[in-house]
Amino acid sequence: MPYDWRPGQIWYRLKCFCWHRYTTLKPRYLGHTWHDRCEILPHMMFEILSQFIEKECEPEERIEWYGEYGHKIGDKYVRDEMQELYDWWHEIYNKLYPAICERLWKKSKKYNPTVMWVDIEDDYQEYAPKWATPKDEKFYKLILDSIGNLEDRMAQELKNNLHRIIEIMPYMWT
Repeated sequence: MPYDWRPGQIWYRLKCFCWHRYTTLKPRYLGHTWHDRCEILPHMMFEILSQFIEKECEPEERIEWYGEYGHKIGDKYVRDEMQELYDWWHEIYNKLYPAICERLWKKSKKYNPTVMWVDIEDDYQEYAPKWATPKDEKFYKLILDSIGNLEDRMAQELKNNLHRIIEIMPYMWT
């Protein structure tokens, strides 16, 4: 009888398929709707890191993360690097960053243009915003610029942190 079809192996495969789905991951911060691949990729990488830290790093006696035999990247221990990335993903990228963006968007609504579109022809409209005062226009553009700068900064930080995950990938075993 082939090894894969022995009763113990069949039971193991059934447990992995039904209860311990290690090959099936669902990112906790994405909804159940369509997402572009460029959005799914970072969520999956950070979900793998998160599950590794939450489920496999806790019993510290199995792996010597620190000390003489602890793995390092540069001057930093790998476990500290993992925890730093984990904290950034959960606290800053998925909590603080959306909260700041939401606050800025709410503030921008206060200075929204009174007229956004002007009818040119029957089926054609042109974007021609008009503000109540020049001060409103100035604040509106300032807030939108700050949102754009924040998004650019977070995108760059996300790229850098994805590279850091790739650097620690060889150490994600238990």
